[in-house]
Amino acid sequence: METRRNRWNQWEYLALLLLVLLAAALRFYRLQAQDIWGDEAFSIYLSQQPLPAVIAGGADTHPPFYPLLLFVWLRRAGSSAYATRALSALVGILVVPLIFVLAKRLTPTRPRVAWFAAILAAVSPLLIYYSQETRMYELVAVLALASTYFMLRVFDQTGAQGDARVRGAYFVATLLAMYTHYSAFFVIAAQDVYALIRLRKSRAALARWILLQLALALAYVPWIVVQASFLSSKANHRFDEWGWSGIEMIFGKSFLAFSAGLTVGYPIIQIATAVFLFFAAFGVLAILPRRDAALWFAPIYFIVPVIVAYVVNPVMPFFFERYVLVALPGFILTVALGLDWIARQRAWATVGVLGVFIIVSAFSMWNYYYNDAYAKGKYGHMMAYVAAHAQPGDALILNNPLQKPLYDYYAPRGIPAFYFPDGAPLEDPQTRQQLANVAHSHSRLWVVMFGNPAEYDPTGYLARWFGANAYKTFTRGFVDASLTLYDMPDASKAVQRPITMTLGASIHLIGYTLDRAQVAPGETLQLTLHWQTTAPIDKSFKVFTHLIGATNPATQSPVWAQMDREPVGGSRPTTTWQVGATIDDRYGLLVPPNTPPGTYTLEVGMYDPATLVRLPVFDAQGKRVADDRVLLGTVQVQAP
Repeated sequence: METRRNRWNQWEYLALLLLVLLAAALRFYRLQAQDIWGDEAFSIYLSQQPLPAVIAGGADTHPPFYPLLLFVWLRRAGSSAYATRALSALVGILVVPLIFVLAKRLTPTRPRVAWFAAILAAVSPLLIYYSQETRMYELVAVLALASTYFMLRVFDQTGAQGDARVRGAYFVATLLAMYTHYSAFFVIAAQDVYALIRLRKSRAALARWILLQLALALAYVPWIVVQASFLSSKANHRFDEWGWSGIEMIFGKSFLAFSAGLTVGYPIIQIATAVFLFFAAFGVLAILPRRDAALWFAPIYFIVPVIVAYVVNPVMPFFFERYVLVALPGFILTVALGLDWIARQRAWATVGVLGVFIIVSAFSMWNYYYNDAYAKGKYGHMMAYVAAHAQPGDALILNNPLQKPLYDYYAPRGIPAFYFPDGAPLEDPQTRQQLANVAHSHSRLWVVMFGNPAEYDPTGYLARWFGANAYKTFTRGFVDASLTLYDMPDASKAVQRPITMTLGASIHLIGYTLDRAQVAPGETLQLTLHWQTTAPIDKSFKVFTHLIGATNPATQSPVWAQMDREPVGGSRPTTTWQVGATIDDRYGLLVPPNTPPGTYTLEVGMYDPATLVRLPVFDAQGKRVADDRVLLGTVQVQAP
């Protein structure tokens, strides 16, 4: 009998090792594929500073343990995307053995629960997602899980306190979690609720537990002292979110993420979440008839942290699913209890359900690994595009100082960069003059709009200034930022040409300016349209500008270069035009490098963006023009 038990233990250890290896493979697979995004760049930037700056209060919103750990890690592993994320990946692997031994302690008579929990943790999309980030969320989840394991060891089967070494291990794991992220307190709240239930009949044991919590609070006082003023400056007071909408947001987002991660769309994620919650409910029902308080910790472990997150949400700057990642092990344990209950009735049914869970996780992870729609950021791709298409005389305009760590990480070589705003507001006279000086000393400007422009350019000053003073030739979004290329005008090349065309009832094209009649592939045509109106316009129209020729085989269209937008970079919509005023409207048409030599035609016009119907065009004699377009003349594209 003993030999058989030992042999089974060997197989058990081997199976657990295989699960750990699976977890490692999923967490290290394509670890460097995603670009470093804003928060990751800040973590790297902070941990590259001298040690006193890394751990100083006010350096970051979050406590200093993860930056300190990353400080040591970077000096050993380097700062590549793979190297920096490897720390979180290694930490994330520990979830599997930790949740296994935790489940063993919670359910010693139900061995299947530990295996179900370990499998679900190994393939959990949310745990894998944050295992591939250079941030502290996976670390705090693992430390909170370790804290919970040692808490259960502190309570023996009779409710008495464990030995000093176990209490010490609990104290260290919990304190490190508290010094990693504030969400550790969500799990501590769950532990305290459980302690009140478990130790309610033993005043001495409950008193010792309270003393242990007071010791943790005392050890956290230094951080509260140095960080209190900084945190108070970040706090909000949105107490209206203590309503049904807040419940839907916090609980809904949490359970959706717990079930299928952050990379599954509707309705699949809703169906998957319903199935997970169904088996979590079975897990709760399975422990209702039992008086074993230990089993009740599983639902307490995930419900209490989400409730606490809801309670504190009005004073937090915002809510993200990562703030309740610490509660995910409790959710997994509860689902595992439900699977175990089903297994007692129909073993094969459980295998099928577990297979469905694994398929959902695989689908979620496939999207995460390969679907650009779920990319965390593309700043590196954006800077690579700039580096590949930059020309001598180019410069970068960066709108948001918060992108500095990210820009420093991916900065292309040899291209000067300027922050606007940088201290003084954009419309300050000194800042405006600095912008004009930068613009006039460079032939082209790449403008990066990062984050929320309303915070740093609430009046749209940059768009208005460039719309009025430069030629927009390219624009593209890159997940966390947008990139626009502007050509600066060369007045010495401009040739003004009068024209008389009427669009719609009252819009008149009275002339245009073209900087050249010949252009080489890869160069930009600078076109300025001069508009007037004879009556107020009650609808906003878009202008289209096309360089057309023989059919482009790549697009099956005669259009080789194009720029469509509202007039003057969107800053002078037609509804704002004054009768008799002249609107100078600039467009840059970047001729693609693959454009064959030949004669091409410039065509322009306007259309309703809601219906895509063009405004009718009439010539000087009042005759309607075919295709409702204005042909400005020809341009010769030369050989490269």
